[in-house]
Amino acid sequence: MAALASWDVPVARWVQWPGNGAPELGFIEPLLRRRLSPLARGALHVANACAQGCPSARFVFASRHGELQRTVELLRNLAQDEELSPTLFSLSVLNAAAGIFSIARRDQAPATAIAAGAESFGYGLLEAHLRARQDPTQPLVYVYADAPAPDPLGRQPGDPEAVFALGLLIHGNGTIRLHTGIGPGDAAATPSTPQAHACLQALERGSADWAGGRRHWHWIRQ
Repeated sequence: MAALASWDVPVARWVQWPGNGAPELGFIEPLLRRRLSPLARGALHVANACAQGCPSARFVFASRHGELQRTVELLRNLAQDEELSPTLFSLSVLNAAAGIFSIARRDQAPATAIAAGAESFGYGLLEAHLRARQDPTQPLVYVYADAPAPDPLGRQPGDPEAVFALGLLIHGNGTIRLHTGIGPGDAAATPSTPQAHACLQALERGSADWAGGRRHWHWIRQ
């Protein structure tokens, strides 16, 4: 496979949340915590776990669907001529988790939110790599969180079966080097598993591949 792009990121810590149980969110004030979706809860849990010991950390959040369940609810309200909830709207945007995380930590470091279809995890990781490379001495938390697309859309190829979140603390002193390679793929290929699961497999077992759309992705833990 001829590489179209490749890069390495130093990983100091990684945390996953598979969507079962109640994630630890004691750092979020109770009134807001009750309003969070399972997706936001998972994202904030792994973000906080990765950022432990870092008073300030840049933040990159990625998700294929984001808070799509809330968006569908808003559209249904519009269709029925019902008044829209400002709170529901404010928590429906893609960067909601990034904003909540920075407010809860009182951290004014930059934050970015990325969505890129079935390859959202990979391109979010690329964004995290580029931002981390600007200043390797400053920690960066990369979080990917997603859930299957809700009705009436239904689960899409490459969606997780349930809410899933994966966080990486990227820092120059990280002892793990995560190598990412991108090569040409089959335009007709349909992803059978979530892209983030492939990266998690590489972190746990050493290497993994993922194909979908026009790109073939490869990860190696070094």
